[in-house]
Amino acid sequence: MRHFRIHIGPGQLFFWLSGLAVSVILFAADEPKRGAKPEKPKGAVAAGEVQLHGRVVCLPEAMHELFGTDLPTKHEHHYGFKTSDGTFYTLLRTKWSEGLFVDQRLREKELILVGKVLPKTQIFDMTAMRSVRNGAVFDLYYYCDICAIKTLDPGPCMCCRGPVQLKETKIEPSRGTPTE
Repeated sequence: MRHFRIHIGPGQLFFWLSGLAVSVILFAADEPKRGAKPEKPKGAVAAGEVQLHGRVVCLPEAMHELFGTDLPTKHEHHYGFKTSDGTFYTLLRTKWSEGLFVDQRLREKELILVGKVLPKTQIFDMTAMRSVRNGAVFDLYYYCDICAIKTLDPGPCMCCRGPVQLKETKIEPSRGTPTE
């Protein structure tokens, strides 16, 4: 059995390893990201998602009004969503729904929430929101004018840490795309 020895100088080893590293990076970049969601057009609802039309309500207050449940004078607000057909959902507090809990302006609007009702519950996991005004539908989001970043998170901009502004952009019914 013959053994072959390959003699590689330090410069050749560097170029060989560099080529290998670039190949690995390009291969990894070409693979789809694990957990990444495919892009969907504005106004589209993915499989398994539903749209709820209604308003954010304080669930203890709503149950007190409807069913006479006891309600302490000073109580915590536990926000939920009452649909236009009278069905109540508990809102799951996530980074996407945080604005509904902290921004009073959102709780005053007629909304369309997009998301999923979790199995065997009435808990709603929101992924997008829109507002309705005078029969027109608006894309509803927070926007950083400095970084041009659009988000559902009402907190500081993820880039510059500056304030974000609540924006409503009318969605054209024929195309499902926002217009200024």
